[in-house]
Amino acid sequence: MRMRICLYMLLISALTQSQLLAAEPRYDFRIVIDVSGSMKQSDPQNLRVPALKLMNGLIPTGSRAGVWTFGRYVDMSVKWGLVNDAWRKQADLGADKIHSNALLTNIESALARASVGWNKPDAETSRILLLLTDGKVDVSKDTVKNEQSRARVLSKSLGALKQARAQIHTIALSQGTDEVLLKQLALETGGSFAVAQSAAELQKVFFKMFERASEPDTVELSGREFPIDSSIKEMTLLLFRKAGSAPTLLIPPDSPAISAQKPRGSRWRSDQGYDLITVKNPQAGSWRIDAEMDPDNRLMVVTDLKLQVGGIPAYSTPREALRVTAELFNRNKKISRNSFLRFVDFELSHVDVEGNAVTHVMTHTDLREDKGQYLYPLEQKLAEGMHRFVISADSNTFNRSKRFDMQVQWPVEVKIEAQQAPGIYEIKLRAREEYLKPDGLVAEVDIEAPDGTRDSLALEFSSGWLRADVETNQDGLYRAHVKISAQSHAGEIQDVDLGTFSMLGVYRAPPVVEPELAEAEQADGVEQEAKSDAIDWKLVGVVIVAVNLSLLLLLVLGWWFLKMKKNALELAVEEEELGA
Repeated sequence: MRMRICLYMLLISALTQSQLLAAEPRYDFRIVIDVSGSMKQSDPQNLRVPALKLMNGLIPTGSRAGVWTFGRYVDMSVKWGLVNDAWRKQADLGADKIHSNALLTNIESALARASVGWNKPDAETSRILLLLTDGKVDVSKDTVKNEQSRARVLSKSLGALKQARAQIHTIALSQGTDEVLLKQLALETGGSFAVAQSAAELQKVFFKMFERASEPDTVELSGREFPIDSSIKEMTLLLFRKAGSAPTLLIPPDSPAISAQKPRGSRWRSDQGYDLITVKNPQAGSWRIDAEMDPDNRLMVVTDLKLQVGGIPAYSTPREALRVTAELFNRNKKISRNSFLRFVDFELSHVDVEGNAVTHVMTHTDLREDKGQYLYPLEQKLAEGMHRFVISADSNTFNRSKRFDMQVQWPVEVKIEAQQAPGIYEIKLRAREEYLKPDGLVAEVDIEAPDGTRDSLALEFSSGWLRADVETNQDGLYRAHVKISAQSHAGEIQDVDLGTFSMLGVYRAPPVVEPELAEAEQADGVEQEAKSDAIDWKLVGVVIVAVNLSLLLLLVLGWWFLKMKKNALELAVEEEELGA
């Protein structure tokens, strides 16, 4: 089987069922470095120097590149030109001149000077501008002028760079950086944004920016050994190392070890924190590294056999489904022959925000027109945060892989904060300015109780947030269903269902009366009851007298009536006797 695979490798160029790939992209790198005085605190050891030297070594030979530094004014510290050994020497000398003495932070002028010549789009060139700063737009002591300059950056400067189809990759190097500005520049040009928590992280951040921008072909490093196949014309090994670590050795299959002291034809660039080793026409077989391993180490290759990956943007929302694709190309032609592809395993590895890793098998497409394409639909909801994807094509004789970092984030920031009293929460929402215009955010929030009842929540605007308080009265899980409507910077209305956010409810008994108040109310009740039970003797006396008088009156009337009746009877007898 191994011989068959080798045979197919030799015959790849003769495959007839192929699809043309776009020509090899040409790169134009513009690197823009902040040298303002605040860098004395942000980068006290001037680690921008080794980080820039790393970039100088990574930029592919044959590209064009230049370096600009800025504070109040903008200087071209490394002349823009063709990248070769001579350019790299000049670039290293320019890196050594980086300082932290400039006044102000004129980002507007820096973007304008660094993008000279990018007047019209160039379909054959990939334009990449990398901006490093630790501050905000600062052109004057007048805050109004600073705000006006910032507005021009987001209108005129950004518009021109988008027109030139340039990608802007931005790095923030302090907590005081205008992250909204830098992220919006990246988002609207298809670039990426990163925060270097310290200057010590600069080298890795610079490399990840380069990796996202240029998507180099790599051979996966899963240990100290790695395979090199015959189609690889050049390999570049990037090894990050700690201070005081032993010197790195690179051991070919059947040749003496390579080192910085004995490069044996390799190009070896070592600086603070890393080794960058380039070997042309490397011997096919199993190579070995004798050095401390770092998960961010990379083995980049120049090869006719390339892996092309699609479907993984730099930014995504939690609900956005991904359709990751992978294809192999040889000499710019897509490999579609099943007789070759059936010996290749395509896989997608996903590392989530908590560091949990899972590997998915990619399957061949069912569409005839996409023959040779492998895919995996990633449809589950992704948590907010940074996700890492590694796509690999592996056989017994070769390995190709590409790595992508993707930031997952809602365009609206939602905070649910528990208050001091149990079961009471504050819900706050605001538009992330790098995605949406801050004015005009409309939110619809429904609170669902554990028993299933659902009520709409009225929000009020306060200190830049839409907010409201939620008071639970049941034990169990409460859910806040959130929908928003807002306007993008392009003027489009975006309706987004943010899904549900959970809160733990607490049962609340009816209000309890304070003990002292309860005793007072009880005493008052007893007094009222005692008063209601007491006999009104005065009233009783009046009633008795009235009753006695009534009886006496009845007796008098009765006596008078009987007397009158007796007198009438006597009168009648007398009259009867007289008549007789």
